[in-house]
Amino acid sequence: MRSNSANYFLVNLAVADILVAVCCIPMTVSEIVFQVWIFGEFMCKITGYLQGIYVGASVLTIVCMSADRFVAIRYPMKNRQIFTVTKTKQLIGITWLLAIAVMVPLILVRKVDHYDLVVNDMPISYCVEQWPSHNHRQIYDIFLFCFIYIIPGTVVLLLYSLIGCRLWVKDARLGRQNSYITNEAKMMLSRRRLALMMIIISILFAICWLPYYILNILMVFSNRISKQVIPLYPFALLLGHSNSAQNPILYCFMHRKFKECIVRIVKCQCSKIRFERQITISKGYSSQKRGGADAPFLQKQDSVPLEHQQT
Repeated sequence: MRSNSANYFLVNLAVADILVAVCCIPMTVSEIVFQVWIFGEFMCKITGYLQGIYVGASVLTIVCMSADRFVAIRYPMKNRQIFTVTKTKQLIGITWLLAIAVMVPLILVRKVDHYDLVVNDMPISYCVEQWPSHNHRQIYDIFLFCFIYIIPGTVVLLLYSLIGCRLWVKDARLGRQNSYITNEAKMMLSRRRLALMMIIISILFAICWLPYYILNILMVFSNRISKQVIPLYPFALLLGHSNSAQNPILYCFMHRKFKECIVRIVKCQCSKIRFERQITISKGYSSQKRGGADAPFLQKQDSVPLEHQQT
């Protein structure tokens, strides 16, 4: 793939997805299975913190991608001046630093709460958030909901609406059949496919994480509802994590160059395996051939009478 801003953002989003899958999903699944926290104080603090960082970085990356697509489609001549490789890398770094800074309170308030009970030789412990006061938690959760969901969602919705007006309404010639497609039209079609993929990624993110944030708000602001929705909380969190597994599938089906790269990698690995197999076979054949050439000599030595060998 070319080294343009869109590819850098896609790689950054893929890295965040991989980190969520490796660091967050196993902990969440184990907590659902065992119903207790078994990984200790450090993992309790770091898991929630890292999860917040990865999700925050993903959201900010999606916002950056939507801004990049908006500039590329509405102002194509200025796109390479605004989203240069250097500026894109700096922007990616800013997204991670911002996510790290915003999620700092999580590492401070998450603690393991121990109970004087033992079930199946396992102490009862839970990883919980212990805030100085309930108001502090309400303020932070509202801020996080706006920072992660409301504000980015509004920005992405606005930008992609403007992109849609450009690609699907104003540029009607791309929808005509049997029309002469110029180079400019081909470029617009390519941008249209990429923009469509970005829209689907944004929609899936919103759908997957909405139940989690709704439950979070309900649990913070209503004690009565909190008791009813607590059993749903782990599954809502898993649904949010599943978004990290959906994005690579979208890349393969909707990003042509990404698909071509994957195919080349697979073909390269298959060719390497075939080459190594041929080398192994040729080595085995050569050793058999050498063994076959030496066999008559060995048989001749074995056929010499014992008395001749002694003389």
